[in-house]
Amino acid sequence: MKQVKIALAIAALMSAAGVQAQSLAKTDQAMLKQLAQANIAEIEAGRIALDKSQNTEVKAFAQQMIDDHSKGLREVMTVAQSKGVVLPTEPDAKHKAMGKKLQRLSGDAFDREYAAQAGISDHKATHAYVQKVQSEAKDADVKALAAKLEPTVAKHLGHVETLSASLDGVSPRTAGTPPPVGTSANAADTMGATAAPGNTGSGRAASPDASASGKTYGKRQPKADKTSGNTDHPDNPANKDVHPPVKY
Repeated sequence: MKQVKIALAIAALMSAAGVQAQSLAKTDQAMLKQLAQANIAEIEAGRIALDKSQNTEVKAFAQQMIDDHSKGLREVMTVAQSKGVVLPTEPDAKHKAMGKKLQRLSGDAFDREYAAQAGISDHKATHAYVQKVQSEAKDADVKALAAKLEPTVAKHLGHVETLSASLDGVSPRTAGTPPPVGTSANAADTMGATAAPGNTGSGRAASPDASASGKTYGKRQPKADKTSGNTDHPDNPANKDVHPPVKY
């Protein structure tokens, strides 16, 4: 008799859960399941990375994924239970295949693949999805859940993009950053080989009349005029009495 009562109680709970699930739109139910799946995938990939990677930064990121996504999964489960939605308990086929691929890799190849797939690719997809849930979910609790998860996913994405660049050996300097002060954009400018007019490339402004050899920097002085009154010029008639021509 006691067993019958227990069975009836369980049936009543299941029936109540079923009524709650039916009250939640099917799209919202699917959203909860997908959010759970995203967290499960990151937890499983993080466990693989902790086991296989020898890179301290990769292992630290993997541990953060396990911790943060375990918390995220618990939050999804809390909402799902209140709505009577049954969630998945293991990775989907896509992420099982990814896990098998990661298991076959090792060393730097593993680290790069883990960062690219479980890191960048999955977090981009999850970030876009939580934004979609925020805007399209009908249930207020489901919307609030997505809004709560979004900042953590965005933070993970920024972290793993930096990590992936480091693993690929990409310089942290971003494209378009101007060169340091005092340096030139090309070697020709630095050496002054093709300096523009008025710029020798050495930091000293040259006169427009500077010679090609670079030895003359001042202006050329005009030649003395024979009839200018310059009493020092030997060809000026006024100089004949002062400087008589030398006879040989």
